[in-house]
Amino acid sequence: MGIHARVIVGSLLFLALSSCSPAEPPVVDSRIENLDLAVALTATPGGLVVVANQGASLELRPSDESSGGVIWFEVGPEQAGINLVAAVNDHQARIEGLPGGAYQGAQELQGDFGTAFYSRGRFSGERSEEEETRILLIHPAGDRLLTIAYRYPAGEDSAARVEQLIEVLSYLE
Repeated sequence: MGIHARVIVGSLLFLALSSCSPAEPPVVDSRIENLDLAVALTATPGGLVVVANQGASLELRPSDESSGGVIWFEVGPEQAGINLVAAVNDHQARIEGLPGGAYQGAQELQGDFGTAFYSRGRFSGERSEEEETRILLIHPAGDRLLTIAYRYPAGEDSAARVEQLIEVLSYLE
């Protein structure tokens, strides 16, 4: 075998061996499923951890415990003709009925999940001012109101919290 052939064979062998990577760790399925609520998240959204997933309770919290807050899911009873605007109005009335309650507004969202609204307000909590943002939508199985709520200490990070809640919605199945 000539020198050129040895260089070519050696190069091909080097390329073949260098393209082999060590065994990769198995992919951990981070899918979150709650049969009682009939919802699932394709993965745990970034910056959040699951703290409860039993019965009709599914709760997530920020992985940075110092930021505080909790996200939870609620599913209403089965009924025809879910009115999302009425659900937003109910949330507004509830916020305004709390001590120091100030409603911050709502906005319509459109996506793979159909139409949804987020609704936000502040109120005086037990220890400090708190904020609650809710996403209200028709349950993926239909004919039920699905609420994804996020309560956290009020601060300058409201926009980031709303974005985090919308990210949770993007993982919904």
